[in-house]
Amino acid sequence: MENKVVVHMVDGTIHKGVTQDFRHDVASFHVLPAEGGGIPMRISTREMKALFYVKDYLGNRDFNSRKAFESSRRDGRHAIVTFEDGETIWGVVPSYDPKALGFDFYPSDPDDNSLRIFVVNRSVRSIEFRS
Repeated sequence: MENKVVVHMVDGTIHKGVTQDFRHDVASFHVLPAEGGGIPMRISTREMKALFYVKDYLGNRDFNSRKAFESSRRDGRHAIVTFEDGETIWGVVPSYDPKALGFDFYPSDPDDNSLRIFVVNRSVRSIEFRS
């Protein structure tokens, strides 16, 4: 199955495209550029900040995600994740292991363009769990 993704790298680079082979337990995966055609890029999971599974590639730069948990659609722990670059996201973490490469994260705002985010642990400054 093809997934629309936006890959944010630690160095600030962003890649948009589709992937069929991402697995959190493998060192790299491929992204076919969103523009169509082209050669799939090989992405190193260790150099990634996060992998955003998105509804569409455009998103909305003016969108401000609600900072609340009232409409959480998933089972798991409510969490506020702050990345090393200062970006903060609110949502649900089904399972968390700080020793793993990363973890799945589901935004709490149903209007968010991201359906799911794979967050790489080494790109996280802090994670705060709420009850």
